[in-house]
Amino acid sequence: MSTFGKCGGGGRRVAKRVKAPLVTVVATVKESRPAILDDLSATGARLHGSSLPEPGEDLLMTVEGVVAFGTVAWADGDQRGVAFDSPLAAGDERLLRDKVAQLRGSSVEDRAALDDWSGGFAR
Repeated sequence: MSTFGKCGGGGRRVAKRVKAPLVTVVATVKESRPAILDDLSATGARLHGSSLPEPGEDLLMTVEGVVAFGTVAWADGDQRGVAFDSPLAAGDERLLRDKVAQLRGSSVEDRAALDDWSGGFAR
């Protein structure tokens, strides 16, 4: 799966992607850190953030109550391509697509503030 997210190596991906700038939490065995989910499909995602796991590392991604296990397939600067261990359930993918549609036009900072508020972290 070394060609995940790349245009070379066999053509277009089968799974439809949606632009999804949502705040997510990425956890490995060693640590957890926030990241931005840039886009997603049923089989993978593109994340960006600082100090994210390196290619080959397993991770747990949590966003909007949806949990996905995966492996970092590629890295380019602060971006990571993640291949999910198994495709997202149709209901989970629909939930995330609906959330993206709902938040379209909001800044990432506004979405992060809303997530903090709804999670009880903001005062």
